[in-house]
Formats: sequence, structure tokens, C-alpha cells
Amino acid sequence: MLRIILFALMLSPLTVFGCSCFSEAKSFKDETNEYDAIFTGVALKTVKISGDWDTSFYKTELKVQQVWKNKAVLNSVFIKTNIEKNSCGGPAPTIGNTFLVFAHVTKDGLYATGGCSTFMDLEQVEQNLSTLNFKEKEEWQTVIKGMWSDLGRPLVVYSK
Repeated sequence: MLRIILFALMLSPLTVFGCSCFSEAKSFKDETNEYDAIFTGVALKTVKISGDWDTSFYKTELKVQQVWKNKAVLNSVFIKTNIEKNSCGGPAPTIGNTFLVFAHVTKDGLYATGGCSTFMDLEQVEQNLSTLNFKEKEEWQTVIKGMWSDLGRPLVVYSK
């Protein structure tokens, strides 16, 4: 879990001053058990759903590539991400980029991300890594490799 927290804080393009997260998880496995689904997918389209600061969100369609948790995840899903930075939200997902998603299923059948869940733009992570010096980059690549290793083999792989 520590790797994920450090990874998200270090490489996240979002500024998260107004939100805070706490987890009882003691290990990566404990952390993954807290979510309904874990998968990667490419952002196809995003719509901003307007409301007040706590009800606005981006609804993004993802073409799912791999699923590590929840075999019921279809090859096309909708995710819900917070807009308001005080709710750990941020900018709309970049269309065409691949995301690693740790999500909870909502009452309306969407996969909720943001807040304290892991929602990583993998292309942005690569860009951020390129700005680090050799030693820092090597350290973070080790963390990333460990995370993928801890996830293990996906349960489902959809054609790309």
C-alpha cells in the first residue's frame, strides 16, 4: 500500500490539498481487497455531468484491456471521476490515454474513481518519470515494477 500512496503522490498531476485518505490496509493485497474492480482501459469519450461541487463528475467511457479483479467487468465500461479538487478530483481523463483503475461500483452501475481510489493515467506517469534524474527514475521504476508484479496475471484480457 505504501508503494501506491507514494507513487500516486509523487507522480499524480493533480494537486490534492483539500482531500485526505486513510486506509486500514496493511499490505498491497489488503489494499486491493478494498475495491470492487481493478482494470486498465483506454479513455474513449468523456462527458461532464454538472451539479454542485459534490455532485459534478466526469463520466468517461473506457475500452477495457485487462481485468485483475471482478470478472464481470465488461470490455466497455463507464467510470465516474470527481471534478472538484477538494474531493480529490481533477481534470477530465485524457482521451486516448490508458488508465489503471481501482474502483468501487456505484448504485447506478458506474465504476467510481477519484477520492482515495487509484486512478492513474499511465501515459502521464511515463511523462512524469522522464522529468526525474537517473536515480529517482530508477527508484520509481522499481516501485512501478513491484506494483505490476503484486497485481499478478490479469483474470481477463480483452483484445486491444
